[in-house]
Amino acid sequence: MSESAPRRRSRASAGLPPITAEKIIDAAVELTAERGLDGWSIRQIATKLDVWPGVVAHHVGDREAVVMAVTDQVIGRIPVPDPDVPWRDWFSSLTFDGRAVLKQYPGVARRLVVVGPNVPSALPTIDTGIKVLLLAGFGDHATEIYRYLLNSAFMLVAVEDDRDSFFPSARADMGRTMAAFAADPTRPGLAAAGAQAVARSEDAEAQDLAFFRLTVERSLDGAEALLKG
Repeated sequence: MSESAPRRRSRASAGLPPITAEKIIDAAVELTAERGLDGWSIRQIATKLDVWPGVVAHHVGDREAVVMAVTDQVIGRIPVPDPDVPWRDWFSSLTFDGRAVLKQYPGVARRLVVVGPNVPSALPTIDTGIKVLLLAGFGDHATEIYRYLLNSAFMLVAVEDDRDSFFPSARADMGRTMAAFAADPTRPGLAAAGAQAVARSEDAEAQDLAFFRLTVERSLDGAEALLKG
């Protein structure tokens, strides 16, 4: 190391507490809330904690290991409903509570849908959810219905995350394009879409939540139809 290169004192000599895996993961969770799961690097975590990037690798591993740890911690914050709750109420509660948590950490929902909930904190949810469906009478369909209900809900959260992060102007442009047809009596389909675009522009979050509710309820209706059929 040259004499002009910056020298970093040890944390002990600087009077700082030691770095642990938990502190690294907490910092990564904070960065995920600020920038999304794909919006930070190992170097940025190290800078946040005032350590060398190698310290992160030493305590946790590479970026994928940190992402797994972040995903595990975020999923662990989603409340698991009581197994005695009726199956429709159970999944409604899980998906709405899940949306509230996942919206705070953009990118985690997409990972859940694409990669799967392959982290320890997801296991109690999977076990209880499938058990609830088995008790409701879904039999051999219980596992695939579990995947269907959660993927339908959390894919929508992933779309919301991506749209908010990457296409905010495109969404506004689409809204203006559709709104132009709101008063066109010759094209009733476009007029209906345009009227909704106008309403959405007034309160996008409320419209997103309403569409999420529609998706969850219709998914539950579909599962119930299978159960009755």
